[in-house]
Amino acid sequence: MNYNKQMYGKQGPIDLVPPDPKIISLIYKEFIELKKDSGVSFSQYLKEKGYSNPARRIEGMDDGSQTLKKITSPKLISIPLRSITGKIPLKVLLIDFEDRKGSFPKNYYEALLFSKNDFPTGSLRDYFKEVSLGKLEITGTVHGWYRMPKPYSYYTNKESGTKYESYPRNAQRMVEDAVNLAIESEVQFMGDLNVLNNDMITALFIIHAGQGAEVMPPSLMGNEIWSHKWVVQNPIPCPPSNLLVTTYLTVPNNCRLGVCAHELGHLAFQWQDFYDPNYDRDNQWWDGSGDWDLMASGSYNGNGATPAHPAGLHKLQHGWVHVETIEGETKLKNLNLPPYTANSGKVIKVKGFNYKDWQYLILENRNRAGFDFSLPGKGLLIWRVDEKGMQENPNNPGLILIQADGYYNLENPYDYNQGDPGDPFPGITNQTGIGDTGNINTSFLKQGQGKSGIFLSDIQHDLSSGNITFSLEIKKPS
Repeated sequence: MNYNKQMYGKQGPIDLVPPDPKIISLIYKEFIELKKDSGVSFSQYLKEKGYSNPARRIEGMDDGSQTLKKITSPKLISIPLRSITGKIPLKVLLIDFEDRKGSFPKNYYEALLFSKNDFPTGSLRDYFKEVSLGKLEITGTVHGWYRMPKPYSYYTNKESGTKYESYPRNAQRMVEDAVNLAIESEVQFMGDLNVLNNDMITALFIIHAGQGAEVMPPSLMGNEIWSHKWVVQNPIPCPPSNLLVTTYLTVPNNCRLGVCAHELGHLAFQWQDFYDPNYDRDNQWWDGSGDWDLMASGSYNGNGATPAHPAGLHKLQHGWVHVETIEGETKLKNLNLPPYTANSGKVIKVKGFNYKDWQYLILENRNRAGFDFSLPGKGLLIWRVDEKGMQENPNNPGLILIQADGYYNLENPYDYNQGDPGDPFPGITNQTGIGDTGNINTSFLKQGQGKSGIFLSDIQHDLSSGNITFSLEIKKPS
Protein backbone atom coordinates (compact mmCIF):
# COMPACT_ATOMS: atom_id res chain seq x y z
CA MET A 1 0.00 0.00 0.00
CA ASN A 2 1.36 3.41 -0.95
CA TYR A 3 0.97 5.71 2.05
CA ASN A 4 2.14 8.88 0.37
CA LYS A 5 1.56 12.44 1.44
CA GLN A 6 -1.05 13.09 -1.20
CA MET A 7 -3.35 10.41 0.24
CA TYR A 8 -3.37 12.28 3.52
CA GLY A 9 -3.36 15.78 2.14
CA LYS A 10 -6.87 16.64 0.91
CA GLN A 11 -9.07 18.70 3.15
CA GLY A 12 -12.79 18.20 3.80
CA PRO A 13 -15.27 18.93 6.66
CA ILE A 14 -14.19 18.57 10.54
CA ASP A 15 -15.36 18.01 14.10
CA LEU A 16 -13.55 17.51 17.42
CA VAL A 17 -14.22 16.10 20.86
CA PRO A 18 -17.30 17.85 22.34
CA PRO A 19 -16.51 20.99 24.33
CA ASP A 20 -17.21 20.97 28.04
CA PRO A 21 -20.97 21.69 28.33
CA LYS A 22 -20.31 24.20 31.11
CA ILE A 23 -18.17 26.29 28.76
CA ILE A 24 -20.80 26.24 26.01
CA SER A 25 -23.49 27.21 28.53
CA LEU A 26 -21.49 30.22 29.70
CA ILE A 27 -20.86 31.38 26.15
CA TYR A 28 -24.48 30.90 25.17
CA LYS A 29 -25.71 32.91 28.18
CA GLU A 30 -23.50 35.76 27.01
CA PHE A 31 -24.78 35.34 23.44
CA ILE A 32 -28.41 35.60 24.60
CA GLU A 33 -27.66 38.80 26.51
CA LEU A 34 -25.66 40.52 23.77
CA LYS A 35 -26.41 39.14 20.32
CA LYS A 36 -29.58 37.04 20.18
CA ASP A 37 -31.64 39.68 18.34
CA SER A 38 -28.85 41.01 16.13
CA GLY A 39 -29.20 38.47 13.32
CA VAL A 40 -25.92 36.82 14.32
CA SER A 41 -26.10 33.03 14.73
CA PHE A 42 -24.58 31.31 17.74
CA SER A 43 -21.89 29.68 15.57
CA GLN A 44 -21.00 33.12 14.15
CA TYR A 45 -20.79 34.48 17.69
CA LEU A 46 -18.48 31.63 18.70
CA LYS A 47 -16.22 32.54 15.80
CA GLU A 48 -16.28 36.24 16.79
CA LYS A 49 -15.17 35.23 20.28
CA GLY A 50 -12.17 33.36 18.89
CA TYR A 51 -13.71 29.98 19.57
CA SER A 52 -12.38 27.22 17.31
CA ASN A 53 -15.65 25.66 16.23
CA PRO A 54 -15.39 21.90 16.77
CA ALA A 55 -17.76 21.32 13.88
CA ARG A 56 -15.41 22.23 11.05
CA ARG A 57 -14.94 18.53 10.24
CA ILE A 58 -11.68 17.45 8.69
CA GLU A 59 -11.82 13.92 7.29
CA GLY A 60 -9.81 11.63 9.53
CA MET A 61 -10.51 13.67 12.67
CA ASP A 62 -12.89 12.10 15.19
CA ASP A 63 -14.79 10.24 12.50
CA GLY A 64 -14.46 6.60 13.47
CA SER A 65 -12.65 4.35 11.01
CA GLN A 66 -11.58 7.04 8.54
CA THR A 67 -7.82 7.10 7.95
CA LEU A 68 -7.53 8.82 4.58
CA LYS A 69 -8.70 12.38 4.01
CA LYS A 70 -10.79 13.22 1.00
CA ILE A 71 -13.64 15.55 0.20
CA THR A 72 -17.03 13.93 0.74
CA SER A 73 -20.70 14.79 0.87
CA PRO A 74 -22.43 14.97 4.30
CA LYS A 75 -21.56 11.74 6.06
CA LEU A 76 -23.89 8.96 7.14
CA ILE A 77 -23.27 7.55 10.59
CA SER A 78 -20.21 5.34 10.51
CA ILE A 79 -20.56 1.58 10.85
CA PRO A 80 -17.46 -0.10 12.32
CA LEU A 81 -15.56 -2.04 9.69
CA ARG A 82 -15.08 -4.93 12.12
CA SER A 83 -16.08 -5.85 15.65
CA ILE A 84 -13.40 -5.56 18.32
CA THR A 85 -12.90 -7.89 21.29
CA GLY A 86 -9.91 -9.20 23.22
CA LYS A 87 -6.75 -7.30 24.10
CA ILE A 88 -6.32 -3.73 22.91
CA PRO A 89 -2.69 -2.66 23.48
CA LEU A 90 -2.07 1.08 23.65
CA LYS A 91 1.22 2.85 23.01
CA VAL A 92 1.32 5.97 25.19
CA LEU A 93 3.86 8.76 24.72
CA LEU A 94 4.17 11.60 27.26
CA ILE A 95 5.44 14.84 25.75
CA ASP A 96 6.24 18.28 27.11
CA PHE A 97 7.76 21.53 25.90
CA GLU A 98 10.20 24.20 26.95
CA ASP A 99 7.21 26.48 27.66
CA ARG A 100 4.97 23.75 29.17
CA LYS A 101 6.41 21.15 31.52
CA GLY A 102 4.83 17.78 32.26
CA SER A 103 3.43 17.69 35.80
CA PHE A 104 2.45 14.06 36.49
CA PRO A 105 4.71 11.00 36.92
CA LYS A 106 4.54 8.14 34.45
CA ASN A 107 2.98 5.77 36.99
CA TYR A 108 -0.05 8.08 37.28
CA TYR A 109 -0.96 7.38 33.66
CA GLU A 110 -0.25 3.68 34.06
CA ALA A 111 -2.83 3.67 36.86
CA LEU A 112 -5.36 5.87 35.00
CA LEU A 113 -5.23 3.75 31.87
CA PHE A 114 -4.30 0.19 32.85
CA SER A 115 -4.84 -0.49 36.58
CA LYS A 116 -7.28 -3.19 37.72
CA ASN A 117 -9.86 -1.87 40.19
CA ASP A 118 -7.20 0.32 41.78
CA PHE A 119 -7.62 3.86 40.40
CA PRO A 120 -10.03 5.73 42.76
CA THR A 121 -12.71 6.43 40.14
CA GLY A 122 -11.86 3.57 37.79
CA SER A 123 -9.33 3.19 34.98
CA LEU A 124 -9.73 3.04 31.21
CA ARG A 125 -9.23 -0.72 31.48
CA ASP A 126 -11.98 -0.95 34.13
CA TYR A 127 -14.32 1.14 32.00
CA PHE A 128 -14.06 -0.91 28.82
CA LYS A 129 -14.15 -4.18 30.75
CA GLU A 130 -17.48 -3.06 32.23
CA VAL A 131 -19.11 -1.72 29.07
CA SER A 132 -18.01 -4.75 27.00
CA LEU A 133 -19.07 -7.27 29.67
CA GLY A 134 -15.49 -8.49 29.95
CA LYS A 135 -14.92 -8.91 26.22
CA LEU A 136 -12.21 -6.21 26.12
CA GLU A 137 -8.92 -5.85 27.95
CA ILE A 138 -7.08 -2.54 27.63
CA THR A 139 -3.33 -3.00 28.07
CA GLY A 140 -0.28 -1.00 27.08
CA THR A 141 2.93 0.79 27.98
CA VAL A 142 3.73 4.40 28.86
CA HIS A 143 6.93 6.13 27.68
CA GLY A 144 8.38 9.56 28.37
CA TRP A 145 8.39 12.40 29.16
CA TYR A 146 9.89 13.49 25.84
CA ARG A 147 10.84 17.12 25.31
CA MET A 148 9.54 18.39 21.96
CA PRO A 149 11.93 20.24 19.59
CA LYS A 150 9.53 23.20 19.38
CA PRO A 151 7.65 25.13 22.09
CA TYR A 152 3.99 24.38 22.82
CA SER A 153 2.99 27.70 21.26
CA TYR A 154 4.53 26.56 17.97
CA TYR A 155 2.19 23.58 17.71
CA THR A 156 -0.95 25.34 18.98
CA ASN A 157 -0.31 28.35 16.70
CA LYS A 158 -3.23 30.14 18.43
CA GLU A 159 -5.52 27.69 16.56
CA SER A 160 -5.74 24.85 19.11
CA GLY A 161 -3.37 22.87 16.90
CA THR A 162 -6.22 21.70 14.68
CA LYS A 163 -5.83 23.69 11.47
CA TYR A 164 -4.68 21.44 8.67
CA GLU A 165 -3.37 24.29 6.49
CA SER A 166 -1.02 25.47 9.26
CA TYR A 167 1.14 22.34 9.13
CA PRO A 168 3.84 22.02 10.46
CA ARG A 169 2.49 24.39 13.11
CA ASN A 170 -0.24 22.04 14.31
CA ALA A 171 -0.87 18.86 16.29
CA GLN A 172 -0.05 16.61 13.35
CA ARG A 173 3.57 17.76 13.37
CA MET A 174 3.64 17.54 17.17
CA VAL A 175 2.75 13.86 16.93
CA GLU A 176 5.26 13.20 14.15
CA ASP A 177 7.98 14.81 16.28
CA ALA A 178 6.89 12.75 19.31
CA VAL A 179 7.01 9.45 17.43
CA ASN A 180 10.43 10.21 15.97
CA LEU A 181 11.77 10.99 19.45
CA ALA A 182 10.34 7.71 20.75
CA ILE A 183 12.01 5.80 17.92
CA GLU A 184 15.32 7.53 18.69
CA SER A 185 14.86 6.42 22.31
CA GLU A 186 14.44 2.82 21.10
CA VAL A 187 10.79 2.45 22.08
CA GLN A 188 9.59 -0.85 20.61
CA PHE A 189 6.45 -0.77 18.45
CA MET A 190 5.49 -4.44 18.33
CA GLY A 191 3.17 -6.25 15.94
CA ASP A 192 0.35 -6.68 18.48
CA LEU A 193 -0.36 -2.93 18.14
CA ASN A 194 -2.01 -3.75 14.78
CA VAL A 195 -5.46 -4.54 16.25
CA LEU A 196 -7.40 -3.63 13.10
CA ASN A 197 -5.11 -5.73 10.87
CA ASN A 198 -4.37 -2.85 8.50
CA ASP A 199 -0.58 -2.61 9.01
CA MET A 200 -1.07 0.46 11.20
CA ILE A 201 -0.74 1.14 14.92
CA THR A 202 -4.34 1.12 16.12
CA ALA A 203 -4.11 3.02 19.40
CA LEU A 204 -1.38 5.64 19.75
CA PHE A 205 -2.01 7.96 22.72
CA ILE A 206 -0.14 11.26 22.85
CA ILE A 207 -0.49 12.89 26.27
CA HIS A 208 0.79 16.45 26.14
CA ALA A 209 1.67 18.99 28.81
CA GLY A 210 -0.88 21.79 28.88
CA GLN A 211 -4.66 22.01 29.08
CA GLY A 212 -7.38 20.80 26.74
CA ALA A 213 -8.83 23.62 24.64
CA GLU A 214 -12.27 22.03 25.00
CA VAL A 215 -12.47 23.13 28.67
CA MET A 216 -11.08 26.64 28.18
CA PRO A 217 -12.93 29.93 27.64
CA PRO A 218 -12.80 31.29 24.08
CA SER A 219 -10.06 33.83 24.79
CA LEU A 220 -7.68 31.02 25.80
CA MET A 221 -8.77 28.11 23.59
CA GLY A 222 -6.38 28.87 20.76
CA ASN A 223 -3.38 28.56 23.08
CA GLU A 224 -4.19 24.94 24.01
CA ILE A 225 -4.48 21.72 22.01
CA TRP A 226 -8.06 20.56 21.45
CA SER A 227 -8.33 16.86 22.35
CA HIS A 228 -8.96 14.87 19.21
CA LYS A 229 -8.35 11.84 17.04
CA TRP A 230 -6.72 12.66 13.70
CA VAL A 231 -4.19 11.42 11.13
CA VAL A 232 -0.61 12.55 10.64
CA GLN A 233 0.41 14.13 7.34
CA ASN A 234 3.49 11.93 6.97
CA PRO A 235 2.97 8.31 8.10
CA ILE A 236 5.93 6.93 10.03
CA PRO A 237 7.10 3.28 9.95
CA CYS A 238 8.06 2.18 13.46
CA PRO A 239 10.61 -0.52 14.33
CA PRO A 240 10.81 -3.37 14.83
CA SER A 241 7.36 -4.21 13.37
CA ASN A 242 7.46 -1.51 10.68
CA LEU A 243 3.81 -0.75 11.46
CA LEU A 244 2.79 2.72 10.36
CA VAL A 245 1.76 5.57 12.62
CA THR A 246 -1.16 7.12 10.75
CA THR A 247 -3.91 7.78 13.28
CA TYR A 248 -3.48 9.00 16.84
CA LEU A 249 -5.34 10.60 19.70
CA THR A 250 -4.09 13.38 21.91
CA VAL A 251 -5.28 14.54 25.34
CA PRO A 252 -3.83 16.92 27.97
CA ASN A 253 -1.72 15.82 30.91
CA ASN A 254 -4.61 16.45 33.33
CA CYS A 255 -6.99 14.39 31.21
CA ARG A 256 -10.01 12.73 32.73
CA LEU A 257 -11.16 9.23 31.94
CA GLY A 258 -14.12 10.44 29.87
CA VAL A 259 -12.03 12.21 27.24
CA CYS A 260 -9.63 9.24 27.00
CA ALA A 261 -12.52 6.78 26.57
CA HIS A 262 -14.30 9.02 24.03
CA GLU A 263 -11.19 9.38 21.90
CA LEU A 264 -10.37 5.67 22.08
CA GLY A 265 -13.93 5.15 20.86
CA HIS A 266 -12.91 6.93 17.65
CA LEU A 267 -9.51 5.34 17.35
CA ALA A 268 -10.02 1.65 18.13
CA PHE A 269 -13.78 1.11 17.99
CA GLN A 270 -14.42 3.20 14.87
CA TRP A 271 -17.25 5.30 16.34
CA GLN A 272 -17.91 8.84 15.22
CA ASP A 273 -19.20 11.72 17.34
CA PHE A 274 -22.89 11.41 18.14
CA TYR A 275 -23.49 15.05 19.01
CA ASP A 276 -24.25 17.58 16.25
CA PRO A 277 -20.90 18.12 14.52
CA ASN A 278 -21.78 21.40 12.78
CA TYR A 279 -23.72 23.22 15.51
CA ASP A 280 -26.25 25.73 14.06
CA ARG A 281 -24.42 26.30 10.79
CA ASP A 282 -27.32 24.54 9.03
CA ASN A 283 -29.90 26.08 11.43
CA GLN A 284 -30.46 22.63 12.94
CA TRP A 285 -28.25 22.44 16.01
CA TRP A 286 -29.14 19.74 18.57
CA ASP A 287 -27.59 17.66 21.36
CA GLY A 288 -27.48 14.27 19.65
CA SER A 289 -27.43 11.39 22.12
CA GLY A 290 -26.50 13.76 24.95
CA ASP A 291 -25.49 12.64 28.43
CA TRP A 292 -26.70 9.10 27.70
CA ASP A 293 -23.77 8.26 25.41
CA LEU A 294 -19.98 8.24 25.72
CA MET A 295 -19.75 9.49 22.14
CA ALA A 296 -21.70 12.67 22.94
CA SER A 297 -21.71 14.78 26.11
CA GLY A 298 -21.86 11.64 28.28
CA SER A 299 -18.06 11.68 28.21
CA TYR A 300 -18.29 14.54 30.74
CA ASN A 301 -20.61 12.76 33.21
CA GLY A 302 -19.28 12.88 36.75
CA ASN A 303 -16.96 15.70 35.70
CA GLY A 304 -15.34 13.24 33.30
CA ALA A 305 -14.49 10.68 36.00
CA THR A 306 -17.54 8.44 35.46
CA PRO A 307 -18.40 8.72 31.76
CA ALA A 308 -21.62 7.20 30.44
CA HIS A 309 -21.61 3.83 28.78
CA PRO A 310 -21.63 3.85 24.97
CA ALA A 311 -25.22 3.77 23.71
CA GLY A 312 -26.66 0.33 22.97
CA LEU A 313 -26.10 0.79 19.23
CA HIS A 314 -22.35 1.04 19.73
CA LYS A 315 -22.24 -2.03 21.96
CA LEU A 316 -24.20 -4.27 19.63
CA GLN A 317 -21.96 -3.27 16.70
CA HIS A 318 -19.08 -5.02 18.47
CA GLY A 319 -21.01 -7.94 19.91
CA TRP A 320 -20.53 -6.78 23.49
CA VAL A 321 -24.17 -7.41 24.46
CA HIS A 322 -26.73 -10.08 23.76
CA VAL A 323 -29.22 -8.90 21.13
CA GLU A 324 -32.81 -10.13 21.06
CA THR A 325 -34.47 -9.27 17.74
CA ILE A 326 -38.26 -8.96 17.46
CA GLU A 327 -39.97 -8.40 14.12
CA GLY A 328 -43.11 -9.36 12.24
CA GLU A 329 -46.64 -9.39 13.60
CA THR A 330 -46.52 -10.43 17.25
CA LYS A 331 -48.04 -9.75 20.64
CA LEU A 332 -45.81 -10.33 23.65
CA LYS A 333 -46.59 -9.74 27.31
CA ASN A 334 -44.37 -9.45 30.36
CA LEU A 335 -41.13 -9.02 28.46
CA ASN A 336 -38.26 -8.58 30.91
CA LEU A 337 -35.19 -6.42 30.25
CA PRO A 338 -32.69 -6.43 33.12
CA PRO A 339 -30.15 -3.66 33.64
CA TYR A 340 -26.53 -4.10 32.64
CA THR A 341 -24.36 -5.79 35.26
CA ALA A 342 -20.66 -6.63 35.32
CA ASN A 343 -21.42 -10.01 33.75
CA SER A 344 -24.59 -9.76 31.68
CA GLY A 345 -26.58 -7.41 29.53
CA LYS A 346 -28.78 -7.33 26.48
CA VAL A 347 -30.57 -4.96 24.18
CA ILE A 348 -33.77 -5.59 22.25
CA LYS A 349 -33.81 -4.74 18.55
CA VAL A 350 -37.29 -4.13 17.13
CA LYS A 351 -38.20 -3.94 13.43
CA GLY A 352 -41.49 -2.33 12.45
CA PHE A 353 -43.69 -2.06 9.42
CA ASN A 354 -42.68 0.67 6.95
CA TYR A 355 -39.11 0.53 8.27
CA LYS A 356 -36.30 0.31 5.73
CA ASP A 357 -33.82 -2.55 6.06
CA TRP A 358 -31.40 -0.21 7.83
CA GLN A 359 -33.92 1.16 10.35
CA TYR A 360 -34.88 -0.27 13.75
CA LEU A 361 -35.44 0.51 17.42
CA ILE A 362 -33.00 -0.38 20.18
CA LEU A 363 -34.34 -0.83 23.71
CA GLU A 364 -31.90 -0.82 26.61
CA ASN A 365 -32.25 -0.63 30.39
CA ARG A 366 -29.91 1.94 31.89
CA ASN A 367 -29.35 2.14 35.63
CA ARG A 368 -27.26 4.48 37.78
CA ALA A 369 -24.61 1.90 38.60
CA GLY A 370 -20.95 1.37 37.78
CA PHE A 371 -19.66 3.91 35.28
CA ASP A 372 -23.29 4.84 34.51
CA PHE A 373 -23.53 6.20 38.07
CA SER A 374 -23.76 9.82 36.87
CA LEU A 375 -26.51 9.31 34.28
CA PRO A 376 -29.25 11.97 34.30
CA GLY A 377 -31.88 9.30 35.00
CA LYS A 378 -32.66 5.59 34.84
CA GLY A 379 -35.10 3.28 33.10
CA LEU A 380 -35.92 2.08 29.59
CA LEU A 381 -34.25 3.99 26.76
CA ILE A 382 -35.85 3.68 23.33
CA TRP A 383 -33.49 4.65 20.51
CA ARG A 384 -34.58 5.13 16.91
CA VAL A 385 -31.78 4.07 14.52
CA ASP A 386 -31.38 4.91 10.85
CA GLU A 387 -28.03 3.69 9.56
CA LYS A 388 -28.38 5.98 6.55
CA GLY A 389 -29.15 9.03 8.68
CA MET A 390 -26.78 11.92 9.40
CA GLN A 391 -26.08 13.04 12.95
CA GLU A 392 -25.95 16.67 11.77
CA ASN A 393 -29.70 16.66 11.17
CA PRO A 394 -32.22 16.11 14.01
CA ASN A 395 -34.94 15.53 11.42
CA ASN A 396 -33.14 12.54 9.91
CA PRO A 397 -30.43 11.45 12.36
CA GLY A 398 -28.59 8.19 12.57
CA LEU A 399 -29.39 7.79 16.26
CA ILE A 400 -32.00 9.64 18.31
CA LEU A 401 -33.47 9.01 21.75
CA ILE A 402 -37.27 8.95 21.95
CA GLN A 403 -37.71 11.02 25.10
CA ALA A 404 -40.56 9.70 27.21
CA ASP A 405 -41.63 13.10 28.55
CA GLY A 406 -42.19 14.43 25.02
CA TYR A 407 -40.34 17.69 25.72
CA TYR A 408 -37.70 17.12 23.00
CA ASN A 409 -34.95 18.67 25.11
CA LEU A 410 -32.20 16.90 23.16
CA GLU A 411 -33.44 18.58 19.99
CA ASN A 412 -33.17 21.99 21.69
CA PRO A 413 -29.53 22.84 22.49
CA TYR A 414 -30.50 26.21 23.91
CA ASP A 415 -32.15 24.82 27.07
CA TYR A 416 -28.92 23.57 28.74
CA ASN A 417 -30.51 20.10 28.93
CA GLN A 418 -28.51 17.23 27.44
CA GLY A 419 -30.50 14.56 29.26
CA ASP A 420 -32.85 14.41 32.25
CA PRO A 421 -34.89 11.95 34.37
CA GLY A 422 -37.87 12.42 32.05
CA ASP A 423 -36.10 10.81 29.08
CA PRO A 424 -36.38 7.11 30.07
CA PHE A 425 -39.62 5.15 30.33
CA PRO A 426 -41.51 5.30 32.62
CA GLY A 427 -39.27 8.04 34.09
CA ILE A 428 -40.41 10.85 36.33
CA THR A 429 -43.46 11.50 34.12
CA ASN A 430 -44.59 7.86 34.54
CA GLN A 431 -44.91 7.38 30.78
CA THR A 432 -45.85 3.69 30.57
CA GLY A 433 -46.52 3.36 26.86
CA ILE A 434 -45.78 4.54 23.33
CA GLY A 435 -47.48 3.93 19.98
CA ASP A 436 -46.81 4.59 16.32
CA THR A 437 -48.39 8.07 16.21
CA GLY A 438 -48.59 11.05 18.54
CA ASN A 439 -46.14 13.48 20.10
CA ILE A 440 -43.72 10.64 20.77
CA ASN A 441 -43.90 7.59 18.53
CA THR A 442 -42.04 4.59 17.13
CA SER A 443 -42.40 5.57 13.45
CA PHE A 444 -40.16 7.37 10.98
CA LEU A 445 -42.89 9.88 10.16
CA LYS A 446 -40.52 12.81 9.53
CA GLN A 447 -38.92 10.77 6.76
CA GLY A 448 -42.30 10.49 5.04
CA GLN A 449 -42.68 6.84 5.97
CA GLY A 450 -45.85 5.20 7.20
CA LYS A 451 -46.70 4.07 10.71
CA SER A 452 -44.51 1.39 12.28
CA GLY A 453 -47.21 -0.69 13.95
CA ILE A 454 -45.02 -0.92 17.09
CA PHE A 455 -46.74 -0.42 20.45
CA LEU A 456 -45.20 -0.72 23.91
CA SER A 457 -47.48 -0.71 26.93
CA ASP A 458 -47.49 -1.35 30.68
CA ILE A 459 -43.84 -0.32 31.01
CA GLN A 460 -42.85 -0.91 34.64
CA HIS A 461 -39.56 -0.29 36.43
CA ASP A 462 -38.86 -2.42 39.51
CA LEU A 463 -36.61 -0.13 41.51
CA SER A 464 -35.35 -2.91 43.80
CA SER A 465 -34.15 -5.25 41.04
CA GLY A 466 -33.73 -2.61 38.34
CA ASN A 467 -35.68 -4.79 35.89
CA ILE A 468 -37.94 -3.30 33.22
CA THR A 469 -41.06 -5.22 32.20
CA PHE A 470 -43.42 -4.30 29.37
CA SER A 471 -45.75 -5.60 26.68
CA LEU A 472 -44.90 -5.29 22.99
CA GLU A 473 -47.22 -5.56 20.02
CA ILE A 474 -46.30 -5.28 16.35
CA LYS A 475 -49.29 -5.19 14.04
CA LYS A 476 -49.87 -4.20 10.45
CA PRO A 477 -50.89 -0.51 10.42
CA SER A 478 -54.47 0.18 9.43
